[in-house]
Amino acid sequence: MTGSERIGAALRGDFSDRRAFTMTLSLYGARLSGSRPGDYYRESALYHRGQAEVAALVDPDVLFGPFAMPLEAEAWGASLVWTDKAPPNVGKPLRSAASFLEREAPRPDSDPRLSYLVESVRLVAADNADTRPVAAVATSPSDLPAMALGIDAWLEILLFDPGLADRVLERSGEHFRALCAAYAAAGAAFVAVPVMFANPRIVTEGIVRERIAPYLAREFGAAGLPVVFHHGANPLAEYLPLFAGLPGVAGFALAERDDLGAARAALGQGALILGGVEGPTIARRPLGRVLEVARSVLRDRAADPRFVFATASADVPWDTDPENLAALARTVREAELARAS
Repeated sequence: MTGSERIGAALRGDFSDRRAFTMTLSLYGARLSGSRPGDYYRESALYHRGQAEVAALVDPDVLFGPFAMPLEAEAWGASLVWTDKAPPNVGKPLRSAASFLEREAPRPDSDPRLSYLVESVRLVAADNADTRPVAAVATSPSDLPAMALGIDAWLEILLFDPGLADRVLERSGEHFRALCAAYAAAGAAFVAVPVMFANPRIVTEGIVRERIAPYLAREFGAAGLPVVFHHGANPLAEYLPLFAGLPGVAGFALAERDDLGAARAALGQGALILGGVEGPTIARRPLGRVLEVARSVLRDRAADPRFVFATASADVPWDTDPENLAALARTVREAELARAS
């Protein structure tokens, strides 16, 4: 079976020949292809080459577009900082919400940062059209203001100036919908959306319930692509009742610390659950421990046809031994499925 067939089976709730799996290896493609991040996250051809190397190393069932959301903030006027072995990060956000509201919205077909994201997805999707789906990555419309304006500034607006927050969120939603439409045209099968400013660990549960969840329902329902709701940097399972049944959401990618059984109970049987080993810690944990965690997760979800094994949180680090990733891929492929009789 192909990756596309395995993911299709998982979406239908059917078992396939083995457990579908993926790893967040957006950055790792730069290491495998010998590219500097400053070039890799600017030139779509380099990203395409890196993901071909990822496919050759671990043969995942899903590949990703660039996991480089700060590029979206840069398109809105923020400045970036770069390091030798990591994606870019926001260095200096915009001066004010007025700067965000008054700026002409960047267009995916003309802004070089957004065009890079879309063209990278197009190249990788074209390469894998007959074998595996490609998931684009987009900043959550509830999170783009934090990235573009700074976390403290956005929290202050969200908590104390609801009228201004609504205007900022409207612009952010327009950006999200335009980028998702471009990704869909480029051949993306899903859009993975890390969501942090809808987690009660970051903002109050009242704000999430009354403002952010209804807003995400509107935006995800209009995305034009199935959304994978990514936990961002925090465990999410205990808060899933806030988001179960969101329009447009095909699945939830959860943290290693999340209770996947509780997540399934909260979501019911219809949604995909993605989970596994915390990606950013793989480089500094003994391989035996990584594989032990993976096997535990796989045993726990053996009877769940709508579970996809996936590395959790952000990118797998540059310094991870490629042999460890290959061993993790073999472990997942060899896992037994507890098929219903």
